[in-house]
Amino acid sequence: MPKNIVFTREEIIEAAFEIFKEEGLVGISARKIAAKLNCSTAPVYTSFASIEEIKDTLLNKSLRMLLAYTQEEYTSDIFLNIGVGMLEFAKDYGIVYRTLFIENDAHQYILKEFSAENLQQMKKEQTLQLFSEEELQNILDKLTVYTHGLASFICAGMLEDTSRQSSVEALENVGGDIIAATALRGGKLEEFMESYHNERRGCHEENHHH
Repeated sequence: MPKNIVFTREEIIEAAFEIFKEEGLVGISARKIAAKLNCSTAPVYTSFASIEEIKDTLLNKSLRMLLAYTQEEYTSDIFLNIGVGMLEFAKDYGIVYRTLFIENDAHQYILKEFSAENLQQMKKEQTLQLFSEEELQNILDKLTVYTHGLASFICAGMLEDTSRQSSVEALENVGGDIIAATALRGGKLEEFMESYHNERRGCHEENHHH
């Protein structure tokens, strides 16, 4: 008798993710995962109680991947990197992005957790340290709506230029406007502009030394 092949939970989730990124969550079934692994459905049901558990695990894996994208150093600006990371992820995993944020309001907790993580990242950005937590959340909420709009266009194939350079420029322009408006309303515009120029000067000098 052939001996039973054992697969780890990670291997099963990797196989399931391959299906997820091509077909969305609706494509997930024990039969399809088993076919990817070239085995029967038994190992799938041995490791997971249900297909729902696999889907939940895939959503959490996707959120971790998205956060890793938003924490990459695309530019010297930590806050800008969050937006660029979202657009890069939407380019690489369009169906996954749509599932996380567009197609299902059952995943509200993902948006909440994503927002909370992004707020922590924003606090590390030198030029944003003069804002209160409430002001930072306000900036984040407005820019999230704009960035999700761009990401949705990318997922739908409606954006002509999806280059990283184009993403950086678009986010920098709109982000600059939103941050400056928040600074103006809070009576901090002068302070913000000074901090912004000092930071930019520092980056320029650093690049110059390199």
